[in-house]
Amino acid sequence: MKNLLLDFDGTLIADNGGLAYDPATVILLPGVVEGLKRFRDIGVRFFIVTNQSKISRGICTEADVVACIDRVTHLLKEEGITIEGAQWCPHRSEDACDCRKPKTGMWKALQRRFSDLRASETVIVGDSDRDIELGQAIGCTTARILSSLYPRTVAAEYLVRSMNELADILLAPADRLYQFHEVVEFAEGIHAQGHSIVTTNGAFDLFHAGHRYVIDEAHKHGDFLVVGINSDASVRRAKGEGRPIQNEETRARMVARFADAVFIFDDDDPRLWLPKIKPQAHVNAATYGEQCVERPVLDQIGAKLVLVPVKKELGSTTQFLSDSLSSR
Repeated sequence: MKNLLLDFDGTLIADNGGLAYDPATVILLPGVVEGLKRFRDIGVRFFIVTNQSKISRGICTEADVVACIDRVTHLLKEEGITIEGAQWCPHRSEDACDCRKPKTGMWKALQRRFSDLRASETVIVGDSDRDIELGQAIGCTTARILSSLYPRTVAAEYLVRSMNELADILLAPADRLYQFHEVVEFAEGIHAQGHSIVTTNGAFDLFHAGHRYVIDEAHKHGDFLVVGINSDASVRRAKGEGRPIQNEETRARMVARFADAVFIFDDDDPRLWLPKIKPQAHVNAATYGEQCVERPVLDQIGAKLVLVPVKKELGSTTQFLSDSLSSR
């Protein structure tokens, strides 16, 4: 990854619903500065591509749009973040231009200006289907900022709540992501060194403070933490269609920041893999109880069951989704 192709409204600044811009009141969305700084620090370049039909609809002038983009560019520059280039489309969808996303005209214009710009080295970040469709059309990686304003009918490779969360995922330590046979070998090596392993598992969909609390508690019960991530298929079986919100790779990458080893499994619960990893302790949320489905397996391998109390004040994925829908 060498480039981020950034949408504007809903990605860098709040989407004002198509109203005229007032550059003096523009502020960056939470997580934008933090996330872009982290990408900047590994040499990523930034470009803006934005549909601005409010120009052709007479809501504001092209000069107004340029002034707002310049304002955002200036705000980022003050934080040490450089926008290399920006392209905007002034047309409405009925104008049938070749530049309005998801058409590829703005991307081609950037390539003419920056001859080393390659789709294979680029991630597009936006909040609507049009952004993701543009990414698919040019063949780059796609990332979507979760928004209550637009339906999600086109799947992005990554679905996040902020630019900083995207950095969490894309910059996650890849050496902590394992295939199952690899994590078994990892566990065998840890045991051979005389260290202890603690395990936990779950969907970890839209990673939040409650998830982090469980992981932090799990760390207290062993030298190395191994986390199993339920596959997309197993989450659907447990929670129904529409879940998970984030795909299994995204969820695994999020958790990898805080664990020593992470793997994806397709079973409905961890009973099949626990005997192969042989943890000294296994952590569950207290809601599963002392007689959880894992209990017989844990007793068989001599592992301790640790129940972590659920802290409702830390939130849940279900609550986040409910709040997001109610804000529409």
